[in-house]
This record gives sequence, structure tokens and C-alpha cells, in this order.
Amino acid sequence: MEIDYISGPKTDKIFGMTKYELEIIKRIDINFNIIHYNSLMKYFEKNYAKNLTPKTYSPKTEKGVKTENRSNFLMEMGKNTLRFIDKQLYIRTVKNKVKKGNIKHITSQEYAYLLNSVKLENNMVTCYDLIPWVYDNNRSSLWKQNMNGLKQAETIITISEFSRDEIVKYLDYPKEMIEIVYPAVDHTNYNPTDDKKILLKLNIPTDQKVVLYVGSEVPRQNVPVLIKAFALLKKKIPDIKLVKIGDPQSYGARESVLQLINELELSDDVIFAGYVPEEDMPKWYNAADILVYPCDYAGFGLPPLEAMACGTPVITSNTTSLPEVVGDAGIMINPQDFELMAAKMYDVLTDNKLKDKMINNGLRRSKLFNWDDSARKTLEIYKNNSNL
Repeated sequence: MEIDYISGPKTDKIFGMTKYELEIIKRIDINFNIIHYNSLMKYFEKNYAKNLTPKTYSPKTEKGVKTENRSNFLMEMGKNTLRFIDKQLYIRTVKNKVKKGNIKHITSQEYAYLLNSVKLENNMVTCYDLIPWVYDNNRSSLWKQNMNGLKQAETIITISEFSRDEIVKYLDYPKEMIEIVYPAVDHTNYNPTDDKKILLKLNIPTDQKVVLYVGSEVPRQNVPVLIKAFALLKKKIPDIKLVKIGDPQSYGARESVLQLINELELSDDVIFAGYVPEEDMPKWYNAADILVYPCDYAGFGLPPLEAMACGTPVITSNTTSLPEVVGDAGIMINPQDFELMAAKMYDVLTDNKLKDKMINNGLRRSKLFNWDDSARKTLEIYKNNSNL
């Protein structure tokens, strides 16, 4: 058995989706014909997008608004053009590289449009979530094609009961044709340690209290809400830092977050670590006193799971899939309530009994998610689809 693994653009970065793919396929002893491409979008974002960002911007000035609007317009024009070219190139690549008789596994809903243009027998699609369609209300041509492509999938793999229910609801797709394969955590790497030396990379003392956030700055992640909550927390615990790991992934988001940080006089206390290599992530979870993940809409939510596996208490949202991940091991709140968020952070940071309980419950909960189990389930799906 061989799998045509249709996995989109090449990338050197490991994040949610790429981690899911890598952790599973390295545990399955079959051949993978990996079909990916070099994205023009990646080149554009690296070399041009940063040049379109306004160098100075104040929302009170007409000039600033005009500069931002012009930059947004140029950015969207460039992105849409390159998305179209990328799409056409990938359609051609897939047509040329798939093999007759192989299972055709499209590894993300973002490439489901392929099923409208390429005849792929014995196909399946991994659909992590429907965030662009449901949360962002994206009705672009590309996303209409992705939704139509998903309807043509012979099997859909998804990552939570929540995402499965969303697929059924918005695609009218048969529930019995959807398989759930949970993301997980590598417990050999993600486990509790007392090593906090990673903080020194950002010139943070190893005895410093640290709130950690791991994720992007797209609107659904509620980073401004976290910043406001952190500002309230600092009034009670002055000697504390907030470390943010991850790229912005949303044009203009960093500028608005920095503006809020400056308004709240937190410029010395909120630290942007950017992209962090996978091998360093367990160190950052262990170095933090608490992880806060205030996401509005998530297909799963790996950061809370990884934090729990490292013995780090978690505060997250009571929405979408996150209760499914955290269970009773973390504190779940309305992700828009920054006053409650601040109060809960204070409780965890000052109540050792509560903190110890959350650590123990988190370690127990994290053991329910194992990449070996996810790989076995994926292999079963492959075998069932190949009639072996």
C-alpha cells in the first residue's frame, strides 16, 4: 500500500498542521508519495509583505488611515494573485504526480479545491476546521471551491468531535463518513522539568514569573483581550512578564497589538519571541508559570495540551473544541472577559494548592492523547479505504 500524500506548500516551520502530519506519518510503516510545491505566497510574504506595512501609523491621523488602506489594498491584490497562481501550479503538480491505485490523501481542507479539478479515486481529506467559512465568513471563490471539494471527499478525517459536528452542519456531510483522529503530544519530549534556562534567551531571569501565550495574532485568538487581562494582573503582581510565541499570521495585527501595549504602558513587560523551533517548545512550557489560551474558535488546540503535558497550568476558553481537549484539568472561561481572565491568572499564580491540583490533573489529562494511538487510527483508515 502506498499513499499519495497531497500536503500543500513546502515549509521548514513546524506548527499545528505540519506537526500533526509529521508525527503521524513517521509512525506508520508504509510508503508515502509526498506531493507538495514551492509556494509563491511564501516568497511574497518574506520579501514584500513587510515593505507594505506602514512605518508609522496613528489612527487619529487621516494620513495614517490612507497609508494603511493603500497598503491593505496592495497586500490583498498581491496575495490573491499569488494564491491563484499557486493553485493552478498545484493542480498541475498533483495531476502529474499521483499514482494509479494509491490512496489519495489531501492533508488539509485548504487544498480540497483539488477535488473539483483532478479526478482522484480512493480519496480522503483531512479537515482540521472550517474557521475561514464559519468564523471569518470567508465567501471567496477559493473557499467556495474548498467547501465544494470537501463534499466530494470519500472520507473526511477530522481532529475533534466539535469539528466533526461543524462539518456535518455546514456541509451536510454524512456523519458516518467522518473519522476522528485526535492530535496528541509526544510524552518523551513534552514532560515536566525544572529547567528554566530558556528564559535567558530573552534576557528574562530564571526566577521571573511568566505568563505564556502560544499562537498567532489573528482575531479569533483574542490577543488584545489577553493584553488587557495582563495589564490588570500586573497591578497585583508587578514583577511578571508575558511571553508571546508564534508569528502574527494576520496583516496589521502586530501593529494594533503593539499600539495597545504602548497605551497600557506594558512595552517592557510583553515579549514577542516569534517562531520557536519545535525542540525548544517543551522548554518554554516548562519555563512558564501558566499558559493562557483565550481562543474564540479552535478545531482542537495543541498549546493547552502540550502545556498540560509539561505540568503547566492552563487557562483557556469555554468554547468550541477546547473543553474537549482540556476537560476538567484547566480553567475555562468566556474568552472575552478580560477581568475574569486576570482574576483567574492571579488565583493560579498565588494559590499553590490550586496550582498543584491543576498540574496533576493536567498531567493525567494529557496522557489520554498519544501520537502512537493517532497513527494506529490513521493506518486503520488507510487499510479500510484500500480494502485490505
